[in-house]
Amino acid sequence: MRHKADVLYPEERIARRVAELGAEITRSFEGRELRVLGKMEGCVVFMADLVRHIPLDLTIHQVRVSVHREQAAGVARTEIAYATDVALEGQDVLLVEDVVDTGITLSYLLSHIHELGAKSLRVCTLIDKPGSRKIDVHPDWAAFSLDTPLEDRFIVGYGLGWKGRYRALPYVGTIPRPERGKLD
Repeated sequence: MRHKADVLYPEERIARRVAELGAEITRSFEGRELRVLGKMEGCVVFMADLVRHIPLDLTIHQVRVSVHREQAAGVARTEIAYATDVALEGQDVLLVEDVVDTGITLSYLLSHIHELGAKSLRVCTLIDKPGSRKIDVHPDWAAFSLDTPLEDRFIVGYGLGWKGRYRALPYVGTIPRPERGKLD
C-alpha cells in the first residue's frame, strides 16, 4: 500500500453502530426467517459482523454484480449483470450493501429481487452517500451517511478496497483518489 488511509470511522465506532443496526433489524424482522444477500465484495466484513448481531433464523447468500460503464461520443452507458442462485419467492430479504452512491446499481438490484418474488425487501448499507444520487433510492438502514462529497478522496477499509487493497483495515478511511489508469 502506498498511501496510509486517514481514519474516517474508527473501529470502535463501527462496532457500536453495527450492534445498533443488528438490534434494529432484529426488531423489524422478529419472528420471521430472513434471507441475507450480501453484494460482493465490499460488504463481506460488514455483513459478517452485522449478522452476528441479528439473532434470527437466517441464511446468508452472496450476490455478485458486475457493473461496466463506458463513455463513448459523450454518452455514458451502464451495463449491470446480476447473479445469485437463491430462491427468493415468498421470502423476507435483507440486502447488505457496502456503499450506496448514485443509486443506479441498487435500483437495478431492488427491481430484480422484486421480480424474483421476494415477500419483503429491505436494504442495509455501510455507507450512504445521498448527495451523489442519480436515482431516487434510499436504504432502510445506513451505518454512516456522508452528506457532502469527499473531494479527491476514495473510501477504503472495513471491506472496502481499491484494486483489492485496503480491505483488511479494521476502520473505514480515505486515501487520495488515484488517478485514472495509474496503478498506484
